[in-house]
Amino acid sequence: MKIETIVGDVVLLILQDAETLKELGIQKNKIYARVAGYDENGIWIEHPNFQIPRKENPDDKNSKITTETVTASVLIAWPYVSSIVHFPGVEGFDFPDPFDQHIGFDIEN
Repeated sequence: MKIETIVGDVVLLILQDAETLKELGIQKNKIYARVAGYDENGIWIEHPNFQIPRKENPDDKNSKITTETVTASVLIAWPYVSSIVHFPGVEGFDFPDPFDQHIGFDIEN
């Protein structure tokens, strides 16, 4: 098995120190996520419901700030990754985003 075979698939990530990753929307140490890529720094996962701030009127410094939901790629640095569980050939885990939900699908710890 080589890591490049999991790009585009949904995997189970077992994470260390999930508390540090809460700002990214990761609440548990076990999450299902679609792998967008990987590099020497870590594994890139898709976050389909990432919230970013937007000004209603960018030219007005007093303009109300709202949030917009976007799809983002999030880097999980290798030191946070304890293990990756891949499900080759399992229906629903071998194509992008089979779950129409946010990142960090809850699993009992």
